[in-house]
Amino acid sequence: MKEKNGSRHFEVMDNECVACNLCVEVCPVDNCITMVRQTSGVDARTGRPINPAYANWTTHPNNPMAKAAE
Repeated sequence: MKEKNGSRHFEVMDNECVACNLCVEVCPVDNCITMVRQTSGVDARTGRPINPAYANWTTHPNNPMAKAAE
């Protein structure tokens, strides 16, 4: 947790986000965080082109467990 202007302040860390939606579920402020589906362009979190096919957090490149153990 961080403080901003003397108050508690939470931020979504985009570089660690795997789009699991958990932050939306646990946030105590209604409609504070929204998930927006990305269908084209480049994912700012990964720098990779966005694949429009369905995916979820288990396959997101930011998820360290998305790769099979070698």
